[in-house]
Amino acid sequence: MTLQNLIAVAGLFATVFSAVAAAFAVKQSRLQRTTLTKPQLIVAKIDIPFVRNTDEIFSMLPKDEELEYCFNVPIKNVGLGTALNLKYSWDFDYEKSIENSGFSHTDTHQMVSLNSSANIKEINNTVYVENHSINKSTYFSFFKERKYKSYTLRKAYTDIEYIIPITQDKTQTFLKLPEIIPILSVNNSQDLLLITEAMLNEINSGTLKVEYEDISGYRFHIIFSCTIRLIKYSANVKHGVEAVYELNFQRVHDFSYGKKVLHKINSKFNFFKKRV
Repeated sequence: MTLQNLIAVAGLFATVFSAVAAAFAVKQSRLQRTTLTKPQLIVAKIDIPFVRNTDEIFSMLPKDEELEYCFNVPIKNVGLGTALNLKYSWDFDYEKSIENSGFSHTDTHQMVSLNSSANIKEINNTVYVENHSINKSTYFSFFKERKYKSYTLRKAYTDIEYIIPITQDKTQTFLKLPEIIPILSVNNSQDLLLITEAMLNEINSGTLKVEYEDISGYRFHIIFSCTIRLIKYSANVKHGVEAVYELNFQRVHDFSYGKKVLHKINSKFNFFKKRV
């Protein structure tokens, strides 16, 4: 091989090496940029105090009045990028829990029945469920032993516009957990007399679904499993039964997708739907 050929081969190898190095540098730059803009959300566990009151519709109810309607669940961004446009929802088997609590469904609201000639025994231990498509909420109305109470459940929450990384802002952000979920979970748990067994077992409390996007427009979807467990129990003549339950969240599914990819998927689906 002549000297000229050797120089040509060496030049070819140098060109290839330069191209590989440039591609690697571009890949590393993209990876670094993604890391710097990617949010990472975690949901913190909370403790919920309950008291026993057999005169109420549910025998176990939240202890503190400020916990009425919903509980504050801390959510933190431990990533480097800001999480934008959060949307979250709670998935829970209401039908099964309500049935296990001894309530049957009624097609007529209990207050309407009370104003009619219906026998009060006919609406005892009943629940009336009403879905509103306009405000995207579900209303549960419970009636038991002449007592009535209603709960509101939003199908999706979109009130959080952004969460800044905790390295930049220590301000806490909270998710709103409808109190009906822990109330049904606790009242369907095992008898509090079996304290040791109750403390060892975790109660399934459904799932939490969280969606958000980063600054580049990529969407992220996370699913957390929710479990509740008895961690403290006390009983005396003066205060009655008091118990503290710990609500935990475990990440079970996590994926992301770009807006363009999602748009293509939706376009193909809509095209197929029209053809069908």
